[in-house]
Amino acid sequence: MAEGRSSPLLEQVRSGNRQFQLLAAEGVLPLPPEELIPVQVDLAQGGDAEVAELARQSLRSVDVRVARPFLERQAGEVALAFFAEEINHPELLEVILRRRDVPRRILARLARRLPPDLQELLLLRQDAIVEEPAILEALEENPQVSSYSQRRIAEYREHLLPRRRTVPAEPVPAGPEEMSEEELAQAIEAARALPPAGELEPERTKLTEGQIRGLSIPARLKLTRGAPRLLRSILLRDSNPQVAVSVIVNNNLTDQEVEQTAANRSVVEEVLVAIARRREWSNKYSIMKSLVQNPRTPLMISMRMITKLSVRDLKELGRDRNIADAVRSTALRLYRIKQQ
Repeated sequence: MAEGRSSPLLEQVRSGNRQFQLLAAEGVLPLPPEELIPVQVDLAQGGDAEVAELARQSLRSVDVRVARPFLERQAGEVALAFFAEEINHPELLEVILRRRDVPRRILARLARRLPPDLQELLLLRQDAIVEEPAILEALEENPQVSSYSQRRIAEYREHLLPRRRTVPAEPVPAGPEEMSEEELAQAIEAARALPPAGELEPERTKLTEGQIRGLSIPARLKLTRGAPRLLRSILLRDSNPQVAVSVIVNNNLTDQEVEQTAANRSVVEEVLVAIARRREWSNKYSIMKSLVQNPRTPLMISMRMITKLSVRDLKELGRDRNIADAVRSTALRLYRIKQQ
């Protein structure tokens, strides 16, 4: 039986007093909703057929104004699972879909019977779908699955689920051997013979960007450690992911640098993933927005962050033809929902 505050009425129900169980099942026992509804759910799943049926009927006709606050804030897993399987009121099902902490297996069970208008809301839960891809399989088994949902399922499978790439927690170079300062100095001196191209980095190397690019990978990795700002900006755009990510690992970047890097469409994908993984950066709105707007950001990351954007930025994203179709269409749907 569900736990609640100790009270004589609850004790009577828990002790097996059938008269009190019938009253509770019918919903007439004078208890607050946060106590009565869990008791009714337990009774609906109990062994007394008459009491169970009475409790199910009562819960199916429960006043939405009473059940909604309970489901939003107080319902535990047992009650959420019961309402997901037994209750058809769209407003209550929507509450379950919007609960950020709802167990993913409950969403999968609910996916099998959602009407088309609520399927779209479920498909906005990219966080849950990434964690539990079985939600998509369950939705496909839904006899009411809409053609729109089928297209979105195919889109998610193509773009969202397969690309679960991450950057190692500490991407220390494993291939090239460590280069000494003397060897680095020799490499820099040899690079001066290369044709100068791009901006001059005056603080450490006194080489142009093109000459820095001509250095070996071990030399560029060595330069990432304690690099001055201009050198950091050059190496962050390095085509070698190991070099570019090493800049993030081995330096204290300012928020402005991180935001500029997150918006840069020439950086390698691994750099964007590394930024997204740092909570102190990804929780900052400007950086999060830059990541979502960058077409090189992996779709899984963009979909996770897009729900946190403002209405104005969602509207702007919905018009951006340079980002992925999945991101643009999701931005438009979220814009319509948040605008209401």
